[in-house]
Amino acid sequence: MPTLRELELAFVRGMFDATEVAAESFVCANGMAPAARLAIYRNNIVHNYREALRDVYPVIERLVGEDFFRFAADHYIPCHPSSQGNLHGFGGEFSTFLEQFPPAAGLPYLGDVARLEWNWHESFHAANGSAMAIDQLMSVAEAMLPSLHFQLHPSCRLLASPFPVDRIWAANQPDAADSVTVDLAAGPVRLLIRRRGDAMAIEPVGDSEFALLTALVQNMPLQAALDAAQVVDANFDLAAFLVQRVSDSTLAGFIVPTSTAIGAAALPGRGQRDQRSRLQKRDLSVNRA
Repeated sequence: MPTLRELELAFVRGMFDATEVAAESFVCANGMAPAARLAIYRNNIVHNYREALRDVYPVIERLVGEDFFRFAADHYIPCHPSSQGNLHGFGGEFSTFLEQFPPAAGLPYLGDVARLEWNWHESFHAANGSAMAIDQLMSVAEAMLPSLHFQLHPSCRLLASPFPVDRIWAANQPDAADSVTVDLAAGPVRLLIRRRGDAMAIEPVGDSEFALLTALVQNMPLQAALDAAQVVDANFDLAAFLVQRVSDSTLAGFIVPTSTAIGAAALPGRGQRDQRSRLQKRDLSVNRA
């Protein structure tokens, strides 16, 4: 007599591999062959997985066609079954799968288009974030500024690609003109994907800002994030960045470390005091607008 775990494992294997027959010995015929009973379950499960992928990746399906998409999905599903009951989390590895799928080798941009769609999907379903005010930042002691850890809005996602995936995505929306063409040599792109209220947005960002945002996502303190930005652009304007990204809620908050070694570290440029002065002036101009 099999244990419950052995029975469950045999059933799961049978759901994703029609040649796996171990589960059939545990199923009563009762007017229908065990293989036929299991096939009903298998077909329903695979159908639900396919539909979940279609919901997340409509642009991919439009690019490759319905038949190829189904073909790719049927190869993907057995290798990457959902690890949770909520299918919102299913399909996250599809971009990497497409890059490694030999029949799709002639479409090198496909993986990054899939990453854009997955980021869109995650952003759409992300939690609502709290807003912060620039006054909160102004209340922090100057010596603590380099060590602040900023938090992005929960819906924010970053994507870098050598291909113009934002234009490919836009050209394959239901309301796009049929005559739109995309120059694949028009990349690379650095994108911020996020939700603004109830609306979704895909925003191109500059290389230096992308470097800073990436560092913040990696939980680097402000000083290290600014260093990353200034490797790309020595004249990166931190004050302008903070005002813009606080006002549009890309930055949702920050953490002040409980203990910080304060010494040689200082925001570059003309010093922390100058950065704070410029931040105040920019904040006043925003408030008047």
